[in-house]
Amino acid sequence: MSAEFQSQPEEYAEVPAEQASPVEESSAPSEEAYSGSILDWIVSNENVQQSNRAAHRWDEFMNADNVREKLIAWLGKIDGLSKKSIVLRLNADVAQIDQWLTDQLNAVLHHPQFQKLEASWRGLEYLTNMVDDEADRERVIIRVLNASWKDVERDIERAVEFDSSELFKKIYEEEFGTAGGKPFGVMIGDYEIHPNPTRNHPHRDLDTLQGLAGIAAAAFCPFIASASPTMFGLDEFTGLEHVENLRSGFDQAEFTQWHAFRKTDDARFVGLVLPRVLMRLPYETFDARADGFSFREEVGGRDRRNYLWGNASYAFAEVLIRAFSECGWLAQIRGVQRNVVGGGLVSRLAVHHFGTDRYGVAPKSSTDCIISDRQEAELAHLGFIPLTRCHDTDLSAFYSNQTVQKPKVYEDEAATQNAKISAMLQYILCTSQFAHALKVIARDKVGTFEDREAVERFLNDWIHEYVTPDEKAKPATKAARPLRQAEIRLRDDPGKPGSYRCTFKLWPHYQLDDLVASIRMKTNIEGRRK
Repeated sequence: MSAEFQSQPEEYAEVPAEQASPVEESSAPSEEAYSGSILDWIVSNENVQQSNRAAHRWDEFMNADNVREKLIAWLGKIDGLSKKSIVLRLNADVAQIDQWLTDQLNAVLHHPQFQKLEASWRGLEYLTNMVDDEADRERVIIRVLNASWKDVERDIERAVEFDSSELFKKIYEEEFGTAGGKPFGVMIGDYEIHPNPTRNHPHRDLDTLQGLAGIAAAAFCPFIASASPTMFGLDEFTGLEHVENLRSGFDQAEFTQWHAFRKTDDARFVGLVLPRVLMRLPYETFDARADGFSFREEVGGRDRRNYLWGNASYAFAEVLIRAFSECGWLAQIRGVQRNVVGGGLVSRLAVHHFGTDRYGVAPKSSTDCIISDRQEAELAHLGFIPLTRCHDTDLSAFYSNQTVQKPKVYEDEAATQNAKISAMLQYILCTSQFAHALKVIARDKVGTFEDREAVERFLNDWIHEYVTPDEKAKPATKAARPLRQAEIRLRDDPGKPGSYRCTFKLWPHYQLDDLVASIRMKTNIEGRRK
């Protein structure tokens, strides 16, 4: 903002001092009250008397009927001042007000609680913007549950078992477990998981996470959240770049519960992403603003904490939505190919650039730390999903998608490979898609066949429509028939006459690191409820 006089000088010249609005002598302030500008009095507001004088000056300024009165109320004594001097003083005051507003806005924007709120809303916007095609809107459904981590923790704690929680009812019973329901494909949690309670985070995250894992496994709906820097003994992820050995930190006794959780079967339905991602660019000066306010967000500092960082699970959701929109199959969600927007490539994050003579030639990382290739492999081994920067580009990518579960090691090499592939999120997601369809189809058919063998035969005929044994088949064929082999087995449920326990094994085409293995899952199949 700046002060300008165009038509005002004439008006100013027509109003001599003796014509100014008179002030009653009893209420007139002393000459000292007009010794400086109104801003000087506001800033030096040290006692009640000065506060009253500043308030009086402000009332005079707001109620003044002409330019001269307003100038006297704002600047104080103006006798002998030239037009240029008045404009300079007004511009100085405007600049001071701009600076105060800038400082206040920066303080609000960079407050941790406000940053968390803004990052969550921008993350949701980021997610919905991924569904930008009319056909995608019919296939990709986003539902929002507004629940704090404290709410989720309380729900899990109060439930005797995870399947008696309110969240289980919403995710499983009201959709996957109900005829006509639409099973959830994945849960994206805007939460950061901590290994242990702290003063700033007094929650037992791993207890809550174990309950969420049970819900995710029952509903075949993986839960994706973010890992906190405290997992690595850090306050911010920026310090991760200087950690030489990530594994050594997990040998501490405080990670006993973490290791126990990684050994559970349900842990393969949980994915923890890191680090944080840039949710928007810093605000820059915008000269075309109607109000003339010159605001520039201050994001300087070595730790980069003034940038708006958000949960990386939204970036992983981008990969999932794109893969599902392309072929309806969630296998191609890792790695990158040159000149191809697909796989694990994340292309929609905000990108800030270094201040170079030619803008845009030196992009900064869209993550709050840069993870090396060695660290990426180490983090995947520890049960995390790292997002890494693509070198010399403004893009990022997921090169692995390991679930939290630690694969078991067996004497039999084939069994060990099965354990490894069963702990990869891309195959858990693919298997979950078949589990959803399998249960819905079988639920409608139970009771219409004479015996268990007939149901089993029908289900095997159905799933073989998605099988092609040709390893050299074209990508389009593999997208339509994503399985190399499949097998479904049913057995009677002794406790529920007319219901079956289902075990299905799937051999997907898309393999990682030349692993050749199968995925084995179990579920219960009941007839349609009357």
